[in-house]
Amino acid sequence: MLFIFRKLRRSFFLPGKVRTYVAYAIGEIFLIVVGIMIALQLGEWSQNRQNAKEELRILQDLANEIQFNRFLQKEGSKRMETVHTAAEHLLLWINHPEDRPEEEKIALEVHKLTWNWMSRRSSSMYETLNSSGDFDLISSHELRKRLFELKTNQEILFEFEVLQFNFVDSQLRPFLNRSVDRTAIRSVYVSSDLQTSYHPSPFTTSYEDLLLNREFANILTDLIYMTKRVTEAYGRIEIDLNNSKHSFRTSMN
Repeated sequence: MLFIFRKLRRSFFLPGKVRTYVAYAIGEIFLIVVGIMIALQLGEWSQNRQNAKEELRILQDLANEIQFNRFLQKEGSKRMETVHTAAEHLLLWINHPEDRPEEEKIALEVHKLTWNWMSRRSSSMYETLNSSGDFDLISSHELRKRLFELKTNQEILFEFEVLQFNFVDSQLRPFLNRSVDRTAIRSVYVSSDLQTSYHPSPFTTSYEDLLLNREFANILTDLIYMTKRVTEAYGRIEIDLNNSKHSFRTSMN
C-alpha cells in the first residue's frame, strides 16, 4: 500500500509548479498518518494480547482464592453452628431439668461454647488488585460486581467474628474458669475434624449449680445472639461464593 501511495505522489511531482510541492507534502503527510495509524493498531493489538494473558492469570489466582474462601466459610459456619447448638442445648436443660443428660454430656457442651473462628487474613487478592489498579483488567462487569459484593459481606462477617470472639474471651471464658473444671475436656483434630473427649480430673464441678446460675443463662442468651449474626453472615458469604463461581465459569469460557 505504501508503494502505491509513493508512486502516485511521484506522478504528481512536476518541476516548476507549486502544486507539485503541495501534492508532495500532502502525500508525505498522508503516508506519515497511515504509518502512525498502523503503528497504533499494532500497539493496541499487542497491549490487548498482553492484557488478555494478564487477565487469565488474575482469574486463575482469584479462582484459587475463592476456593480457599470457601474452605474458610465452611469451617467457620460449621464451628459457629456447633457453638449455637451447644448453647441451645444448655438453655434447654436450664429450663427443663427433667431433660438433663449425664454430666459428661453437659461438660462437652459447655466446652464447645468457647470454640471460635476467624476468617480474616492480612490481605486478599481483591485488595491487592485494587491497590495496583489491575482490578480493571477483569473484563467481566458481572464478575467485578460479584467480587465487590463478596468483599463487602466479608468485611461485615469479620466485624461480627471479632465481636463474638471478644465476647467469648472477655465474658464467657472468665466465667467458666471460675465455675467449672475445663481440664476434663480435650479437643483434637481427627481427619481435619475437631473432636472432643471427656477425661477424669482431680477437680470437681457442680454442673447442677452451673445450670441454676442466672449469669450463665444470660451469657448463653447473649452468645446465641452474637453467634447467630456470624452464621447469618456466613450464609451470605456462601451465596456470594456461588455467584462468583458462576461468573468465573462465564468469564473463563
